[in-house]
Amino acid sequence: MHWRGSHPLAETVEAFEALKKAGKIRNWGVSNLDAGDLDELASVPNGSNCVSDQVLYHLGSRGIEWQLLPKCQKSKIMVMAYSPLGQGPILRKPALGRLASKHNCDAAAVALAWVLRHPGVVTIPKATQPDHVRANVKAVDVKLDAEDLAALDATFPPPKRGSPLGMT
Repeated sequence: MHWRGSHPLAETVEAFEALKKAGKIRNWGVSNLDAGDLDELASVPNGSNCVSDQVLYHLGSRGIEWQLLPKCQKSKIMVMAYSPLGQGPILRKPALGRLASKHNCDAAAVALAWVLRHPGVVTIPKATQPDHVRANVKAVDVKLDAEDLAALDATFPPPKRGSPLGMT
């Protein structure tokens, strides 16, 4: 389910479960549901069968860290981060360039490694060229240490309070 829409969650979950029972899908997930939405989802029959929540998450959009990410981790709901490179402008920040040099990769790999450092988080970066794919794969080998994370927090501060989910 990409957006909540006008159909009640219970009806949507019932349809997902029917598709599962018919062998049409193995699992189902949601997109752009915040912590309160997930609470509501969990309250409907079979709502706890949700396996993923796809949300905007990157260095420049960290709102999910306040409440949603911990809730998903506790509930064993995978977070699928979309736009993990923030449409590109974040990659020009000097802090990312310095860390890319340190880790012998490009800034995108550092940004992706930062997203992937959390348990239960995957990401879907856009890659239009084979070179992008090869560069992005390097993210799995980038191990950010405490000093790296502090430098990124200084440039891209974590949230100080809850905020609505980002959409762009």
